[in-house]
Amino acid sequence: MSDHADEAVTLIPSPVDGVIGYFSPGSGWVTPSAGEAAVYRIRFDALFVALLADLDCSHVARPRELVRGLVWGVGMARIPGRAARVDVWIARRLSHPAGWQAFSDLTKARPSPGLRLVLSLTPDHGIPRQFTQGHEIVGVDAVLDHDAGLKIDPEILAARLAHLHDDEDPISISADGAIVTVRGRRYRFTGGKQRAIIRRLYAAWKAGSPECLTAEILENAGCGLKVNTLAKAFSKRDDWRDFICEEGGRCWIFL
Repeated sequence: MSDHADEAVTLIPSPVDGVIGYFSPGSGWVTPSAGEAAVYRIRFDALFVALLADLDCSHVARPRELVRGLVWGVGMARIPGRAARVDVWIARRLSHPAGWQAFSDLTKARPSPGLRLVLSLTPDHGIPRQFTQGHEIVGVDAVLDHDAGLKIDPEILAARLAHLHDDEDPISISADGAIVTVRGRRYRFTGGKQRAIIRRLYAAWKAGSPECLTAEILENAGCGLKVNTLAKAFSKRDDWRDFICEEGGRCWIFL
């Protein structure tokens, strides 16, 4: 405490003998007692078990450290309203440039074919507003059951995943590409290949280079050789043409 006031201070090594303490304008150099200074470390294994107690994650008891001290994989979780389990990561320090860069590099090295839920220990307001293909990032603090301590409420989380982010863009998509909103109108896509096409076109549009080779988009989406146009990939529906153009072997999102 600084001069007996209710104010925390930063401890530094003494320039004279290296002893940890702080300089007080009223008292000079102050060396705190052993009980006044302490360092604490989070037990992440215990924290993850507490957070995910109601989500039935397959590897929560033995998380995989994907980036040391920053990102962990905790397995597949059961989310209300979703038939299939969802891959879950837990990440921290996403507000720090180096932390975000490490996370971003990991998403590129381990791309998600569908939805991957990233539970961030960084609050929502500190998470960079950047599109990360296939990844839905949710701040843990926003989905906690505050009556149960450190426990995520599955219903709140499900509602959050069903809500698309409003980036003030004319078009937005869910992380898995299943729902596209264009100027307030929603489009739902159930086919995995169609979702993959939409995700790649959206990523290109978001990056500022919307035009893509149709053949490359179809190949990356896992379409067979007979599916050589978007019209064939989106067979039996034409509403995709409301916001996607295909012409001369190229395709792009147009708004």
